[in-house]
Amino acid sequence: MKTNLIALLKLADLEIRRFRGILLGLMALVALIQLGGLSMVTRTRLSQIERSGMTLAEFKLQNSGLSLLELLGELDGVTGVAIACCIVVVAAYTLIIWYRDWFGRASFAYRLLMLPHPRFLLYLSKLAAILTFVFSLFAWQIVIVAGQMLLYHVQIPHQLRIERTFIDTIRSTDLVIFIPVRLTEFLLVYGLGLVIVLLLFTTALLERSYRLKGLLGGLALSAAAFVLLVWLWAGAEDRGSFLYPTELLALFIGVLLVSAAAALWLGWRLLRGKVSV
Repeated sequence: MKTNLIALLKLADLEIRRFRGILLGLMALVALIQLGGLSMVTRTRLSQIERSGMTLAEFKLQNSGLSLLELLGELDGVTGVAIACCIVVVAAYTLIIWYRDWFGRASFAYRLLMLPHPRFLLYLSKLAAILTFVFSLFAWQIVIVAGQMLLYHVQIPHQLRIERTFIDTIRSTDLVIFIPVRLTEFLLVYGLGLVIVLLLFTTALLERSYRLKGLLGGLALSAAAFVLLVWLWAGAEDRGSFLYPTELLALFIGVLLVSAAAALWLGWRLLRGKVSV
């Protein structure tokens, strides 16, 4: 048991080292877009106020000040693009993390599969690496929001500030989708993300085991599970649904658990007896 745990940690460390450059690049890009964009928007708004000839007191009397939410609202499109880039890169790397072993140099997949430990440790190490990727970006986004609040206090004169708490700032923007402020929302959102990762892993392993037939089967399985989960999620938001929201939520959680268990079991079976170099 101890030997397997040490092997898992070493494999996870190997995977994390392989993508750390991509992760740091994404972090730098997102910080530049969100912090730099906020700074530019803030300077533009202050210049507009100055050119209007109004004093700060007159502007506050007419507009109740200049809130951080108002400034962030002007960056919704840019922020959305930055976050979308992170999602696309993570989704792509979820597949690349498997295929680079097969198509890399010196048949690296062969050496990994021949290591003297259970093959499923490869699966768990890659999953741990992807989760590290995701939660590093999650934590970094929290740091960026805190940085935006600090930048707001530095650039905006105190006469124009509208104070809000950190939680209120997140809850009042689209970031609440990616930084849920409630535990249940966090578990549902990132539980869904975890299942998507597991389904992509399953698709990659099916393709490596059965080639084209496996690829088509994996895509069909992933699409069916994803459509069902989205339908249940949308139904919970629809007041006209024939099921109560609590019933739909229970079904959603049930499908998540079944999908995750099925993907893990199938991955274990494929790595144990089907996947080859």
